[in-house]
Amino acid sequence: MSTPTTSYGYELSPGADTDIDDVPVCCGDMEGKDTDDGGRDYTCPGCKTVVSISATGLVDDIYE
Repeated sequence: MSTPTTSYGYELSPGADTDIDDVPVCCGDMEGKDTDDGGRDYTCPGCKTVVSISATGLVDDIYE
């Protein structure tokens, strides 16, 4: 699993504050899908790592 970062290179971890519309980067740009609670899950097309971001912009979880 690679460590996802923001588009400007900030390393993401659970609890980090980020912009829900800033597409994270892992092995490449991650693909976003809106969640039922207003957040967004971003999935890396390469390694399948998922970054879950809440509607308020906090990273809820990062998992493979």
